[in-house]
Amino acid sequence: MSTLEERYRRLLVLYPREHRARHEEEMIGVMLDQAEPGRRHPDPRDVIDLLKGGLQVRLRRSAGPASGTYWRDALNVAAIVVPLHPFLLQLGGVVPLLWVGLSTTDLRQSGILLGPLIPELLPGALILLLALRGSRRAAAWCAWAWTAASSVLYVVLTLRMIEEMGPEAFPVTPPNAGNVALYALPGVLSALLLTVAPCPAAGAALIGHRRLLRWSVAAVLGLSAAGVVTTLLTPEAPVTPLIEMTLIAMAYGAGSRTRVGRRVVLLTLPALAVLGGMGLSPGPGGEGWPALAVRWLLVATVFVVARRGFHPYGSGTVSSPERLV
Repeated sequence: MSTLEERYRRLLVLYPREHRARHEEEMIGVMLDQAEPGRRHPDPRDVIDLLKGGLQVRLRRSAGPASGTYWRDALNVAAIVVPLHPFLLQLGGVVPLLWVGLSTTDLRQSGILLGPLIPELLPGALILLLALRGSRRAAAWCAWAWTAASSVLYVVLTLRMIEEMGPEAFPVTPPNAGNVALYALPGVLSALLLTVAPCPAAGAALIGHRRLLRWSVAAVLGLSAAGVVTTLLTPEAPVTPLIEMTLIAMAYGAGSRTRVGRRVVLLTLPALAVLGGMGLSPGPGGEGWPALAVRWLLVATVFVVARRGFHPYGSGTVSSPERLV
């Protein structure tokens, strides 16, 4: 194989694997026949044509009529994953709050801290239960109602705390249209997905109920452990956001091995970015960019490793993927 042919074959990676299997040899032959004798690098015009052609083929595959089944499955999966994410976050915060009370032998303090959390867990559990049992419309109505109610509560409670503690003592921006919309965005996306998804229960079945349970348990245990470590060792630099983003990177890396999984990533990214982006952006404490760069590198590494496939996240690889992880 000549150097020019090898470089053309590298460029053809821009096309889907199935397209390459059918047309790669023909395309290579045409480009080599048109190349001048002694040429070692691809013609810039050929590079541009390959870039355009690969993008067009992938867009047709991702948005064409044949992709309807994949988008339907992705909607069903996303309608389960997006409501599940905040529920697991809240559930993972229960153990650290209990730990605070037990470590200080003040169970009343734990009760005060857990008090606002319990009303948030119950609607989330109800929405998930309805979705998993196949009651999509009821789950959607509950999600819309809870999103509206929680947004109102957010405004009322924030204003009350600012009034009681004073604007200088309270380290939160007063409610405005922007931060209220940002607060409500995950709930709106969750309710919207439950509204438009044909059957969220089928999405849970596509993931696999046991696999979904294992990932949920692992997430809650990881978040609980991170919360306790933060309370004991690093109260000034919480590790919970990093653990959360690492878990998301694992799930996204494993899911991106399949056509359905890649569509799920696109559908869930806005909601999970709002809820999980805190760990990968400058915090109020003024954390330096070197530490953030290390976090980004860790998350990217976890994503790549999970995408390549490894036990226990699946034996599938990019070239031979599992159905859905």
